[in-house]
Amino acid sequence: MSNFVVSARKYRPSTFASVVGQEALTTTLRNAILQDKLSHAYLFCGPRGVGKTSCARIFAKTINCLHRTDKGEACNECESCVAANEQRSYNIFELDAASNNSVNDIRQLTEQVYIPPSVGKYRVYIIDEVHMLSSSAFNAFLKTLEEPPAHAIFILATTEKNKVLPTIISRCQVHDFNRITPEDITRHLQYVAKEENIQADTEALQLIAISADGGMRDALSMFDQIAGFGNGVITIQGVRDNLNLLDEDEYFQLLAFILQGKHDQVLLLIDALLRRGYEGDNIMRGFSTFLRNVLLSQSPETASIVEAPDSIRQRLLKAGQYSKTQLLWEFLKISTAFGAQYKNSSEKRLALEVALLKMVEKCPTSSLYPTPQNEADGTSSTPKTVTSPTPSNSEQERTANEKREARKAPEAKVYRQSVSTTNTQAGTTPTTTSSTKHNISKAQQHFGFNLLTGKTTVEEQKLQKQEKVALSEARNSDFSNEDLHKAWNSYAAKMPKGQMLVRHAMLSYQPHIVTGTVADLEVKVGNDTEARQLNDQLPGILKYLADSLQNDNIRIQIEIDNTIQDNELKTPEAKFEHFEKTNEWFAKFAEDLDLRPMS
Repeated sequence: MSNFVVSARKYRPSTFASVVGQEALTTTLRNAILQDKLSHAYLFCGPRGVGKTSCARIFAKTINCLHRTDKGEACNECESCVAANEQRSYNIFELDAASNNSVNDIRQLTEQVYIPPSVGKYRVYIIDEVHMLSSSAFNAFLKTLEEPPAHAIFILATTEKNKVLPTIISRCQVHDFNRITPEDITRHLQYVAKEENIQADTEALQLIAISADGGMRDALSMFDQIAGFGNGVITIQGVRDNLNLLDEDEYFQLLAFILQGKHDQVLLLIDALLRRGYEGDNIMRGFSTFLRNVLLSQSPETASIVEAPDSIRQRLLKAGQYSKTQLLWEFLKISTAFGAQYKNSSEKRLALEVALLKMVEKCPTSSLYPTPQNEADGTSSTPKTVTSPTPSNSEQERTANEKREARKAPEAKVYRQSVSTTNTQAGTTPTTTSSTKHNISKAQQHFGFNLLTGKTTVEEQKLQKQEKVALSEARNSDFSNEDLHKAWNSYAAKMPKGQMLVRHAMLSYQPHIVTGTVADLEVKVGNDTEARQLNDQLPGILKYLADSLQNDNIRIQIEIDNTIQDNELKTPEAKFEHFEKTNEWFAKFAEDLDLRPMS
């Protein structure tokens, strides 16, 4: 018969000082013993594997120790301590409420309570998983729990405090156990590895600690499993293979493909992962955690709470610097909502692919990004008539409020922005636009490094050289204000119905060429809202203008001039005439209902 003992049992703490990650609680219990202020009933609550039963046994052993230390610890040498360590003490009774949850089981327990201890001062009754007791058993236990004999102490342990009757909780001194931090688990695993002569990489132990989710017992079980797999050697790859965890490289690669808008590469990567046996929900769950870590890495204040091995943490910091916060937030909303959709879906692979393609759709560099079709698509781009849709009542009211606020400021406000089609990072100021292929290259230049390695690869260097060649051969055709207005209105006419306000703003304000340079354009709007709306659409507008006017050096500067509103739409008649001119349906609607304002 083998003498092997699993680490979770072999290294179970035997004193309060050896309990990992529960310093505040063990200090409270130790001080209560030193001051001889013991409660008749305790309730230990907390997640699995954090030391509830171990602390109950240590407490029971310590209060009956014949030679306690000055620090309130058991000596582990006297007859009472040895019997407790060997689990043969007559003063410690353990009851599993999961299998002994009836009234008769509790009645037998209460009958034994009145028998005094033969050795020692106290008899301790440890009831594990107490929430499993039936309501009748709880009620039968109430009176004894409230007024036990002086020699009896009850310690109740549970992982689900909410299922314990309030009348039981009110009779106990409640102690809540915390989840053990990954740092504490890692240090304890390093101690165990040293004691067992096991070679273990620090990052591998960190990954085990993170996967244990705050439970020391789970961490030690994983430790034994992976040590057996590696024949006494624990590596980070062994941890991933045994725990069925995806390599972080896959997540970095997936994020890179999504941010670059490469939906085909995303689908190919997911196909490879599914063929390797990974489940779709595990892939998305891990990717959600990865996105959270990247988002947290963007701020020095939140980077400290990222749970990842040290080498991965450095790569996350780089990825956070070159990823747009708004996009990461949109990705997280999609990934966290994926769980319920995946569970109820009959086509689980399709559900995973659709969720990831929704993320790709959010990126302006993607072909899935919802922008109007342009002439490069081979379709007709010039409509026969250009009309402005009728604003809804809420839109009219919002526009009127904005104009009233604008008239309060006498001076013009400048909202300067020079944006190209590849501008995906707030605060940057690219100077040129380019074709679709050039956009992909610019996006790679925007990230500046390979998310897989954190370094500039040979392939990326080639792309940068190709980009320089493309810039040197950029289109630079001259155009007039008339050509500019035609292309501008053409783009506005093809905007989807969901962007009516932006379309109205484009038709209301026309850009013009700044004196001195054909490629520098300026457009003046009446308020901040219109400026922001146009700014959000600038990548698509600039790309369309570049293709229509054959000029890749176009830049647009948006200015907010509050004086624009002082000379127009001051009266109801002026407002009516404006909408009547810009929308034929508004004129017909007003004529049918006789809505013309009184002069």
